[in-house]
Amino acid sequence: MLWIHSHSSAAIINGLNPTLHDRFLSDGTPNPSFLVDESQLSGVALQPAILITPRHYVTAAHVGTTEVTFRGTDGTERTYQSISSQKLLTSLPGQPAVGSDIQLHTLSSDVDPSIMPVPIVVGELAALLGQTFFAFDAQGRAGRNVIDGLQIVQFDSGGSDTVTIQFSYDTDTNGGTGGLGRDEIGLLGGDSGNAALIEIDGQIGLIGTHMGIDVPEGSNAGAGDRYDSFSTLVGAYEDQLSSLVSAQGYSLRTLSITAVPEPATVGFLLAVGATVSLGRRRRNRSPRVTAS
Repeated sequence: MLWIHSHSSAAIINGLNPTLHDRFLSDGTPNPSFLVDESQLSGVALQPAILITPRHYVTAAHVGTTEVTFRGTDGTERTYQSISSQKLLTSLPGQPAVGSDIQLHTLSSDVDPSIMPVPIVVGELAALLGQTFFAFDAQGRAGRNVIDGLQIVQFDSGGSDTVTIQFSYDTDTNGGTGGLGRDEIGLLGGDSGNAALIEIDGQIGLIGTHMGIDVPEGSNAGAGDRYDSFSTLVGAYEDQLSSLVSAQGYSLRTLSITAVPEPATVGFLLAVGATVSLGRRRRNRSPRVTAS
């Protein structure tokens, strides 16, 4: 089984350049040179949370963000309070459902119309393998990485089995061979709950929220060594989310990924389907995943 640690600070970004990687300028206004189109990010909170309906947001369950501020398309920042929340469940074959690291929060009222929910990426989720995506950190920055794997992981402290994407911080300087070079990002302490986003046909969609990291023994993530990061895959929980928000009269916005996956990924596609029904990944080594 893969275990991950549950803490992280601001991410490490290869070739960090505020002109490209900072979401906002020093005066708090949107950065026109930012990697991601800010006009599509009004639903990405200034805290670790992402709006998925006018009244609901998701975050990492171990973070527990209960107050969120969004910058609307009109440039105004508005703050809202969570009045209730529910942890989503992961189903494992032959075992009872267990709590995941995905928490759905309900706000006391709808957000302003200038704040747009972010669509959830759904569909053939295995097609995400090999795709480049954006990861946001605790300091309002974003970098890019490539999705290396999809699997269920658990914290080193136990519990919170969650379907995740896996991505590595691998650069020319740490012996990596599959990295992007400039813009490559890896999670560090404090990044949990922030967004993993992807652009599909010009539209930004939500993959999930950051969960944790797995640093090999003897390595130092903050020093730029190679290690793995994990973010939740909320699309694998689409049915649960849809049921919960529809009970309150809301519906999810979704963004489908339909690219034909390589043959090696077909087994994962069949296993996931519309629900979470994967087994835990096993390794000879017992990696420790720490919450980011």
